[in-house]
Amino acid sequence: MPRLTAPDPPILGFLVSRRQALSAGLSDGQIQHRVRSGQWQVLQTGMYLRRVAGPRGLDLHSAERVEHALRAAAAVRRHEQAVVAFESAAIVDGLPLVSPPPDLVQLAVPPGAWTGIRDGVRYRQLTLAGEDVADTGVRLTTSARTWVDVARTLPLRDALAAGDRAVRNGCLDVVDAAAVLDRLGGVRGRRRAAAALPLLSGLRETALESWSAARFHEWGLPAPELQHEFWDQEGFVGRVDFWWAHARVVGEADGQVKYDTREALYAEKRREDRLRALGLVVIRWGWSDLARGGPTLERKLRAALLR
Repeated sequence: MPRLTAPDPPILGFLVSRRQALSAGLSDGQIQHRVRSGQWQVLQTGMYLRRVAGPRGLDLHSAERVEHALRAAAAVRRHEQAVVAFESAAIVDGLPLVSPPPDLVQLAVPPGAWTGIRDGVRYRQLTLAGEDVADTGVRLTTSARTWVDVARTLPLRDALAAGDRAVRNGCLDVVDAAAVLDRLGGVRGRRRAAAALPLLSGLRETALESWSAARFHEWGLPAPELQHEFWDQEGFVGRVDFWWAHARVVGEADGQVKYDTREALYAEKRREDRLRALGLVVIRWGWSDLARGGPTLERKLRAALLR
């Protein structure tokens, strides 16, 4: 019998239909347990909002994404021809973006329909094929079409953050994304999306790792190996985010500003000491290092890789 407290399948977005939840492996009992415990909120019959939170509740970024997803769901219900698209579709689908949620909900409407901004919604003309639209209680573009539209209109950091998660969750295949791109022909931003496509990897586990990969590409650094494992005489040391074997350099994208316990902090320090004892250079960075443009980090990496 499935456990009621099993974690949510990672493929689920913020807005989830009963059909999606069952397809992802949850039972009706598990769905009802989530509703009773407050993890999921009922929006309408068979449609739920997942309140994804950490141990201290929703951070500001997550709260903004939840609020945007709710606004998108409400807006698309009011317009029969509209489809949630672009950044809004990524948010509804649970795909991370480095950029903050847009102020305006992004809806796609067919050619000939009214476009513009009204009531907090931006209506954008978009030609969508039948296979570009998914309807699981909220009409939105499929993961493949969403990724293509994000990749051709937003910075590389967002394309990799959303695409890496979608590939990792199994809801995006690079072949399908390439097919969407081919079908769109000379659409605006196609080259940008085509350049991002071969950089996608389901091995990157966080949006910070994806943003780091975008920086490496922009700086012209050699592509590192991902999730490399290290062992010493004591046994398994750990799996690192990035590994440049030719220079014996380890890169760690640390999104955790504070460790929950002193024991966790000590364990991480011990792990890093063991890596250094293997003769490795360990370079660690966080969100703020990339947000400032990363010049200090770039210099550190270049110096280490060229030593």
